[in-house]
Amino acid sequence: MITGWTSIILLSNTTFNLEIKELISKMYLNQKNFIVNVKDLSILLVKDANERFSEKNLDIIRFNNEKSN
Repeated sequence: MITGWTSIILLSNTTFNLEIKELISKMYLNQKNFIVNVKDLSILLVKDANERFSEKNLDIIRFNNEKSN
């Protein structure tokens, strides 16, 4: 509904055209930044998981080595 209304207003060339276009541009940039931030967060979460799992595996190996001795 808002998309249609916005399209009609932009086609009508009203006094708020510039403000509407600026706001749409900001919305697009925020959406783009959000996607980039989600990607960066995902990378950090994978790095954290890899680090924790490798530490856990080292602890298991140490435990098994101590148990064998």
